[in-house]
Amino acid sequence: MTKKIILIIIVLIVVAFVAYNYLMPSDDDNDTAKDVTKDITIGSFFRAVDYAPYLVARDQGWFDEVANEYSVNLSYVEFQSLPSVNEAFATDNVDMVFEAEPPAIIGRSAGIGILIADSGVSLIQEILVHTDSEIREVKDLKGKKIAVLAGTSSHYGLVKILEAAGLSRDDVEVLDMVPPDAKAAFGTNQVDAWAVWPPFVEQEVLSGLGRTLGGGDVFIQSIVAVREKFSVESPELLSDLLAVVGRAQDWILANEESAQQIIATELDLELAVVVEAWPKHNFKPPFGDDEIADIQAKADFLLEVGLIDNKVNVGGELIKL
Repeated sequence: MTKKIILIIIVLIVVAFVAYNYLMPSDDDNDTAKDVTKDITIGSFFRAVDYAPYLVARDQGWFDEVANEYSVNLSYVEFQSLPSVNEAFATDNVDMVFEAEPPAIIGRSAGIGILIADSGVSLIQEILVHTDSEIREVKDLKGKKIAVLAGTSSHYGLVKILEAAGLSRDDVEVLDMVPPDAKAAFGTNQVDAWAVWPPFVEQEVLSGLGRTLGGGDVFIQSIVAVREKFSVESPELLSDLLAVVGRAQDWILANEESAQQIIATELDLELAVVVEAWPKHNFKPPFGDDEIADIQAKADFLLEVGLIDNKVNVGGELIKL
């Protein structure tokens, strides 16, 4: 009888051991769970046609597919100011943001862990003037009031366009304005010109209130900025999210009309505005040495005008991926 009891106990121990090893996660499982962020946030800085890859991917649910595959919670956010973008990065409240280059440069200069992971779209900077304005070329801007959001690619583009025409920054009065305020100021003739990005340019042109000046060849690069710790904590997840951006770029090129409709809907714009802006964009731009040099030039500009305190080595510290 005793032998039977001992045998039963041994069998129960073996069964318990097997069950424990079967039900408990392995070290690999623990590592995977530990390495993947459980909540991710993707967003954009203001609204722009050049965020098309982000907007299409969000509309098609491709980011959500990746989030579901990794069992992470995904949320979206739209930032209305540069400080709010970099504060979110600094406090680990956003993981990926579609924006132009300067916000990422400014954040990195301030010691915030931000990386540029990829380029989404590129486009040419334009300057708006009133339809009935006497300003016919860039040099006519001398002594005029120009609205622009300070610290953006449009700010950099404005200065470079002025310099190409033989004007200095001191030859004009630059007013720092967020797009909604600049739009109101432009519409009431409080400013003579406005350096901004699509769709704001096309809205003014199609409404008959504005026209663009020629002479601009400065590129805006719409980039994908990511939280540096996120890239370290969840490299595979980040890689798959960036693959979604590439998938969206390809889809946009193959489905132009459908993409335009999605952008119009997502940005609450008239389709004609999006169609007008479309040819100004390269929806699958290169991202190599020339583009890095262009971003470095913008970083040097921001240091020169006092918008950042510390020099940023773009190729060494901002772009590492």
